[in-house]
Parts: sequence; structure tokens; C-alpha cells
Amino acid sequence: MTGNAPRNDTKEHEDYSERFVLCFMWVRGSSCCCYVNLIRTDLIATPIYPYMSQLKNAFDVYLFALSCGLRAVMSGNIGDGLKLLIAPVGYWRFLPNAFVLQEFKSQHNPKVLDASSPKLLSLMLASRTGNKVYATDLNDTQIFSRWQQFARALGLKNYEVEYQDARQLKYPDEFFDLVYSISVIEHIPGQGDAEALREFCRVLKKGGRVVIEVPYRRQRREIVAHYDSKGAPLETPQFYERHYDASWLRERLEDVQGLSLEKKVILGETLPIDPWIATNRLPRPLRIVLLPLEPLLAALNYWSRAHDTIGRPLAALLVYRKV
Repeated sequence: MTGNAPRNDTKEHEDYSERFVLCFMWVRGSSCCCYVNLIRTDLIATPIYPYMSQLKNAFDVYLFALSCGLRAVMSGNIGDGLKLLIAPVGYWRFLPNAFVLQEFKSQHNPKVLDASSPKLLSLMLASRTGNKVYATDLNDTQIFSRWQQFARALGLKNYEVEYQDARQLKYPDEFFDLVYSISVIEHIPGQGDAEALREFCRVLKKGGRVVIEVPYRRQRREIVAHYDSKGAPLETPQFYERHYDASWLRERLEDVQGLSLEKKVILGETLPIDPWIATNRLPRPLRIVLLPLEPLLAALNYWSRAHDTIGRPLAALLVYRKV
């Protein structure tokens, strides 16, 4: 079944994202500001100022989230719309979203598989491709109750939501141009992360791209918790997620038959914000107040590098090409 080409409701926001990039590059360093004032950010070659390109993409997603929240409120879905306006993009998703969007832009009308969390980015990609976007989850009902409703408010006819197990996808071979999974496969027990990556390879067309992001620390760790990946309480503790280190990345994720690792980036923070907003250290009212500020905190404090020797590493992002 072929979907209709969607409207590009985010085009009007692109100039605003460029202004945000200028503002935050000025905060990060006046020398960069002097340079970027001379030329438009969308014309800057990525190898010269990769962080500027990442910021532009990241704020593009942020502005789309605000637009999506407003459209939901206007269509009568006030609760979900307000939630998205209050918490448009999480601190840990700000830069990973930018990398996925970069790979999306490198292709013409790609067919996309989202095996990620949450589903905001899949809505944006559906609004920018004439092809299908499949947003999947193992068992989260919100893909129907929340994200499908957002898609309807946006008028997207090419957006599909389905239950899928990333280890046993029901799609045919070489079906997608882009597959991405942000903060998901680390929750799959056993060898499930590697199994999911092999399935991503199977359903990907030759030359297509896979983008994954997983938690990363200097020392590996498997976490057992009294709640599942959706936060639901459990009677007995069970495996929750793994934090990879450099050797675990190599052993479990970097060497996959049929996939060529094109890029490996370590994401992290300069100041220790994560320990405060990822736990119950802050009073709940203050934590709610900080939710709308998380994208701005990430723009100022979150970094991407080829190594983990400086700062507090939090995640690893890997980009593959099918050969």
C-alpha cells in the first residue's frame, strides 16, 4: 500500500532553527559567531563545522515538536499536545535526533523503519518523505493512543504504527532505506541487541543506512531493576539495560556481517546534569519546570566526539551502511 505524499508543515520553521544555531554558537564561542554571521548555516560544509550542522538539525526537530504540540491542541487533543509543548525533546535525545535527521536528508524519499523511543522523530520524517514511515514497538500502546493521534492531527497518510519484535521483524528483505533505533536495543536481554542489528541489516536495502544509539560508559555494566523499560513496576527485579564500554561495542555491535560501520561517535556532557534530571534528586515541581529547558541544556552541555577521554560519556552512536 502506498501512502500519499504528506504536507511539509515544518518548512516554515527552518529559518528559525538557523537563528537558534547562531545564538547558541555565540554562547559556545565568539570566534564561531564571527564566522557564522558571514554565511548561512545550511550552506556550511559538515566537515568544517560539524557541530553547527548538528545543532541546526537538532533545533529543527525541537521546533517540529512545538509545531506538533500546537497542532494537537488545535485538533482537540489538548492533553497530549500540552505534554509535548512542555517536554518537546528530552535532554538525551537532542543530539541523536540530529544524527538520524542527517542520514535521512542524505537520501531521496526514503522508506523508514523507526525502532526507537519515543516516536516524535518518526512523525517529522513522515512529514518530509513521500514514502512510508513505520513506527514500531514491542508492546507500547502509546504508538496507537498517542503517536498515531499526532499523525492524524498532522494529516499524515504515510505513517504506520505496528507492534514488532526487533529480533524477528515481519518485513521482507531489503524493504527499507533507513532504519534507526535510539535507546532501545540495550533493553533486549541476552544477545538480543546483536540479533536486532542483524534483523535491521536484513530488512535494509543495499546502500541503506542504520543508525543506533545505546548507553555508553567507560566501564560496562548490566542493570537489573524493579521496573521495565516503560517504567512499569515488577514483582521481582529483572534485566533492564546494559551500559556499553569500548570493548562491548566492538564485541556486540561493531562487527555485523553485511554492515559497514561508517561512523562511531561518543556523546556526553561537560557538566553533570544527567545525575540530577535522570533521578529523583530534584523536587518534582522543579523537575517539571526544567522539562521545557532540556533542549537548551543539551545544546549548551551535550557534546559529540570520536573518543571518551574528556567529559562524562553517556551514549555511543553508530552509523552503518549495508554493503
